[in-house]
Amino acid sequence: MNAHNPAWFAAAADAEYNSYAEWSRLHPLLTAEQERCWLQQHQDTSLALVRLTQGVSKDWWQQRYPSLDWQQRDWIKTLWDKRPNHADMNALRTWYLEHHDGPTMLPRLWRRLLRAREMLLGSNIRLVFSVAHQHVNQGLELTDLVQEGQLGLMRALEKFDVLQGTRFSTYSHYWIQQFIRLGLKNQSALIRKPTNVVDDVKRFQRQLMIIQQQAGKPLSLAAISKQLSMEETQVRHFLELGLTPFSLDAPMSDDGSESWASQLEATEPTTYESSEQLEVIERIRGSLGVLDHREEVIIALRYGIQHGREYGYREIADQLGVSRERVRQLEKEALKKLKMHWDQPDERAS
Repeated sequence: MNAHNPAWFAAAADAEYNSYAEWSRLHPLLTAEQERCWLQQHQDTSLALVRLTQGVSKDWWQQRYPSLDWQQRDWIKTLWDKRPNHADMNALRTWYLEHHDGPTMLPRLWRRLLRAREMLLGSNIRLVFSVAHQHVNQGLELTDLVQEGQLGLMRALEKFDVLQGTRFSTYSHYWIQQFIRLGLKNQSALIRKPTNVVDDVKRFQRQLMIIQQQAGKPLSLAAISKQLSMEETQVRHFLELGLTPFSLDAPMSDDGSESWASQLEATEPTTYESSEQLEVIERIRGSLGVLDHREEVIIALRYGIQHGREYGYREIADQLGVSRERVRQLEKEALKKLKMHWDQPDERAS
């Protein structure tokens, strides 16, 4: 639904995001001239705040942006080209008021900045909804998409330059889109994947869709490998990455009384398995005499025979004062001795 249509408010009022609809009612659409005036006020006020504090705030800004070239004479221009975000401006305001005595224009400038910011964000929330509607059913709820898009709108407002000559809606559309896509990559999956991996999987899925549509049927692994000039192992890897993980905590019914995890078989060992395990441990304990002292300690610690729990290679190495690799070598030698001992029952009996 077009967010510029008045009927959109009726639909929004029945949904969870009615607070955004209320925000939009309080901030009607701006004309091009009104928008330009508010943008000019926002930009001029932000720059005025930075210039007002330049006598005492250079070291403060330098700590925030250490990568900038602070040796230039006009460091204000260098800083302004970076476009400080609203959080930094707010932190600067708090710091300046705490360290400045006497009258100052800062509170008045800050009110003017907040007024312009509120008007521009409120009047463009419809654009955020319009872009967010294009990404529904991709892993995030509409309210979450709108929140991500709102962050993009805020960043667009901070970086926008009135002298560019472009409409703010045109400029902010890019940032809204980018933040929503980033939110989908980071939050839509149960298991987060690196951004480059997500991009590779999406590229593979688009290519796979094209060749399957051309073939008119699902293709085998070998056919996909041949069509895309890829190794079968790589094709299988991308297919597995594209699978949607299923949470075992997901409810099986609407009332949520049971989850899929509750239907799994118990992993506790049976009585037979427990007795068999105890028999093996007793057999190892009775055979430790064929090992030297250090090998005996390693086997006992590794398999929890005399110490109540199993120890890792690092823990054993720290206790014996040797490397983890040496612990592995000694364990291997000790197990070989035990196997040879068990393979000679007659000699043990005699």
